[in-house]
Amino acid sequence: MFWSRSFKRLVNSAFRDLTRNVWLNMATIVIIVIALFTVSVSLAIDAVGEYMLQSFQNKIDISVQFKDDASEEKILDLKNDLESLGEVKNVNYVSKEQALVEFQEAHSDDEYIRQSIEELGENPLFAVLNVKTNSLEQYEIVDAYLSNNDNYSPIIKEVDYQDNKNVINNFSSALENVRNGIGGLTILFVIISILIAFNTIRLAMYSHKIEIEIMRLVGASNWYIKLPFIIEGAIFGFLGAAVTMVISYIAAVSLSVRMENIFSGFYMYDYFMNNFFDFFGVLLLIGFGMGVVSSLIAVRRYLKS
Repeated sequence: MFWSRSFKRLVNSAFRDLTRNVWLNMATIVIIVIALFTVSVSLAIDAVGEYMLQSFQNKIDISVQFKDDASEEKILDLKNDLESLGEVKNVNYVSKEQALVEFQEAHSDDEYIRQSIEELGENPLFAVLNVKTNSLEQYEIVDAYLSNNDNYSPIIKEVDYQDNKNVINNFSSALENVRNGIGGLTILFVIISILIAFNTIRLAMYSHKIEIEIMRLVGASNWYIKLPFIIEGAIFGFLGAAVTMVISYIAAVSLSVRMENIFSGFYMYDYFMNNFFDFFGVLLLIGFGMGVVSSLIAVRRYLKS
């Protein structure tokens, strides 16, 4: 009962302190919002990058072309073997005849190509297996499997992985660099914001200097003195996270159409709403951390003096 009354009194003290130095407290919340919005932007950029990576990956595959004398039975055996690999997402078989039909349909308006095929008198295309993996890094594993498989190498004419290798590696590297850069900037902004929040909260602590000294003189424990300021810091973090979510929602609504025009198929508003609680959880955790840690560091000075 005693601890219950004491805790209520400490919570009331924390909320009462918020009404003092209103402008200073608002400045602290604004600093936390700036840091959290940076985190929110970095999460959005990472989501866009992941979407671009998936879109790019859906357009990339390994095309395995077969020699004219390759039997369909042997090709289908290779298809089954590839599908049994854990790295392979799917394998699509295109026969010589199907490849010719698709080619003619794609160039139906080109009279020159149509006449050229007629003059050849035979199908110039090859049977193909189009192989997709679960991630870009796994194409090299599939290429190595095809290159080192003596059972199928006699029927394989060409594997086009090497043509796409540089494009895949460059894109993956560029995306990783962007992620690292955004992550570094986010950490930097959070550190700077913590330092500014710490100094802002320390200014607020100064007004409680005499109060803290009186509490020490009457025998209050350090944790009893710290708790109101920890609660106050947590409130700063919660308010900062809530305000950031409102700003992020407005940004998602206003930018969704524009971003969809740039990144076709990616809807920022849908992404934000589908991950609303994950976003809020991350921002709340970081906001609590910033507010509580800053308050603890700031109040320690007066407990040591």
